[in-house]
Amino acid sequence: MFDDFFRAEHIEFYRELDVSDLVIWNERKYQNMLQRMGTVESALIFLIPYNCGQQTTNLSVYAQVRDYHDYLRELTERFRDFLIGIGWEGKVCGFTDSSPISERRAALEAGLGVAGENGLVLNEKYGSYFFIGEFFLSRRQAPQPKQEVKKCVGCHACRKACPTGAIDDPKRERCLSLLSQKKHLTDDEQALVDQAECKWGCDLCQSVCPMNRAASLTPIPYFQTDLVTCLTEDAICAPEEEFSRRAYAWRGREVLRRNLKKK
Repeated sequence: MFDDFFRAEHIEFYRELDVSDLVIWNERKYQNMLQRMGTVESALIFLIPYNCGQQTTNLSVYAQVRDYHDYLRELTERFRDFLIGIGWEGKVCGFTDSSPISERRAALEAGLGVAGENGLVLNEKYGSYFFIGEFFLSRRQAPQPKQEVKKCVGCHACRKACPTGAIDDPKRERCLSLLSQKKHLTDDEQALVDQAECKWGCDLCQSVCPMNRAASLTPIPYFQTDLVTCLTEDAICAPEEEFSRRAYAWRGREVLRRNLKKK
């Protein structure tokens, strides 16, 4: 039923899961969604590939493209129009990143990839260079049974590449990607950010993963244009309309300046 929509959007990997198979990690957000929708019976879990083949500079690859939250909002509106067009009666709510469910768990149980040692989902075609999105549906169509979670080959390349040992920390508190996005850093954390080549995010564990060696590029036009391939003072000082289209904008300009400042 939804194949035509996802095909037109160049989204290849998707699967519908019953709501009973979803792991709720934010009950408040889930209840707020229920108030808007009335009921939720299933969710379409899908992968949004973003890699355009650009190299990591001082800016993580995911942040070099336009903000994926904006893309998801546009995609959700097109999906609603699609449902109206086919006479489907029901409500839909779209999320990515700020979802009430564990997106990683949902993608794994939907069979869209395997669990990497670095905590990322690894897909057979796009590696780990994708965002996870979901459409919650007030009416189920054809949910699939959840699948057993599979793990990667366990080559430990990501562990060896992580300069802070964050992969062996259950809380990942020393992950450079996390630290680069914190507003307030300890002296030790600041030193780690200063030493890192990437000033927003971190792609070290991804770049060494064997499943990313031949990862396909995104077929989605939204992510193919208007790239910012390096974080500079000019990028930080961009007009608000342009700056706000970036995933790194949510933390504000001063955090970016702090990361970029040479010690």
